[in-house]
Amino acid sequence: MTRQQRWAKLALERVRDHKGKGSESKYKTLCMKMPALLKQSGLVQSLAFMRARDDIGKVFCDELATTYGLLVTNDKSAGEVLQDQAQNAELPVYLVLSRDLIEVSVWFRRFTQSELNEVDQPQQAQPDSGDSHAGT
Repeated sequence: MTRQQRWAKLALERVRDHKGKGSESKYKTLCMKMPALLKQSGLVQSLAFMRARDDIGKVFCDELATTYGLLVTNDKSAGEVLQDQAQNAELPVYLVLSRDLIEVSVWFRRFTQSELNEVDQPQQAQPDSGDSHAGT
């Protein structure tokens, strides 16, 4: 199994875990925004922003980190371990870590679009059947 396949499988499992829960809408928002946030702001700033938002932001960062392959150590969550690694990494390592986390977050976004698609979608207007009396 390639790492992309492993990331996809784990991301799908985690997204499905949030389906139907009260936090589904917030989780979907985080999943949809993370790839762009990583590209615009960088890894360290994105993780800090997500973790500072609320508990669901911390959960999302933990899931992103465990999907990437990081584990809980001592008294730190996987998200905290990821943030520490990003903050202390040399430039080449930071660039690889950033690229990889963008790819992992894209898997979360893809599966969020397909699995959580009914949340926060406005009703689409029905095509006009020609019975409308507009303009009369």
